[in-house]
Amino acid sequence: MSIEEFNPWWRGSGYINYDPDIVKWSSAKVRWIPKEANTISLKPFSLNFIYGPRQVGKTTMMKLIIRDLLNRVKPEAVFYYSCDLLSDYEELLNVLRRYLRIKEEHGIEVSYIFLDEVTYVDEWFRAIKYSIDRGLFKNDVVTITGSTSISLRREVETFPGRRGYGVDVVLYPLSFQSYVKTLRPEIEVSPGWYGEIKELFEKYLITGGFPLSINSYINFNTITSDVYKSYIDWITYDIRRMGRDEKLVKEVLSILLETAGSRVSYNSIAKELNVSHRTISEYIDLLSRMLLIVALNYIDVNTGNRDYRKLIKVHFIDPFIYRVISLWTGVKPPDDAIIVEGVVASHLSRVSEVGYTVIGSREIDVVSASDFTGYEVKFRERARGVDVKAGKMKKVITISKDTEDINIIPAHVFLAQLNA
Repeated sequence: MSIEEFNPWWRGSGYINYDPDIVKWSSAKVRWIPKEANTISLKPFSLNFIYGPRQVGKTTMMKLIIRDLLNRVKPEAVFYYSCDLLSDYEELLNVLRRYLRIKEEHGIEVSYIFLDEVTYVDEWFRAIKYSIDRGLFKNDVVTITGSTSISLRREVETFPGRRGYGVDVVLYPLSFQSYVKTLRPEIEVSPGWYGEIKELFEKYLITGGFPLSINSYINFNTITSDVYKSYIDWITYDIRRMGRDEKLVKEVLSILLETAGSRVSYNSIAKELNVSHRTISEYIDLLSRMLLIVALNYIDVNTGNRDYRKLIKVHFIDPFIYRVISLWTGVKPPDDAIIVEGVVASHLSRVSEVGYTVIGSREIDVVSASDFTGYEVKFRERARGVDVKAGKMKKVITISKDTEDINIIPAHVFLAQLNA
């Protein structure tokens, strides 16, 4: 595919409206501009990185930024390329050189370069470093996306002094607060709206925060099979591109779904699958990097330290992912109480490092490492609060289904208030 085909606006800025991603976004019944789009630096020189799972809207966000830029700059000053088609850094460097020649031909002083899904280009960072060190981007803004966040972040750390005004942005599935603002912008988080917020939360537990699942449910009152297939294909594609065993990933995910919300050890999973402890550790790290799961380690609330020798708890990053993994593996999804605990854990992980702890015989589901507040999820009728204090943990908030009292708050209200 030629670079011109990736950049239809070079024929005229209005052609952005014929871009497939913009067309899909414009025709969607429910659509939004991610708030993260406003945090990307467009001041030269900037090297921005956007992390996030596939199918979460990274490409669409890029195209919306491009659409806005085309109101202010020459069409040829904006370059987009999907790096899925490239195999190594030399091919990436050749693509960049081709664009830089076009930039020079059109007398462009400042350009905006968007490189999508660069993670799987072998040694991609060599092409970017070379271009920066040669001064090829000195007046430009370069924005790069990738699906495997920790892998990308490790490579990003090799860019000291080469970031300019650049920022790092994580694009997650919609949080529940953003979900409410998107579907019902008139709603305020106040007692008069609690009924409507609860109804939206029940839908959120089905759709999660992914664009395809939300729109499928809004349009058809169900999530169609092609949507599930899109997300299963994302998982299997990424696994294959990283050279990992698809069958083993599926088996690990089966166990994580069965044990969601419970403490589990690497050794127990390894024994069940007849592989090494190290292999399971690597695969759980891989699933974390793919932003599929959130793994919680034990936190000693007396010292504030994590104990990596103890059991872990694993939740999925979004309620819809429980259903995707269930369909793929054939394992029944957990009940809503476990999924809600996962939603609370994953949302809190966006604003703070999190873990869990055990006080005596009582497990505290989630502990924020920033202020050592504990969160106990009791998603059932007439839940009672948990009055536990220990070490640095001075307060535990109980997340209930419908009870509201001192240090007890319904899940839908808590999550609607949480700016995650």
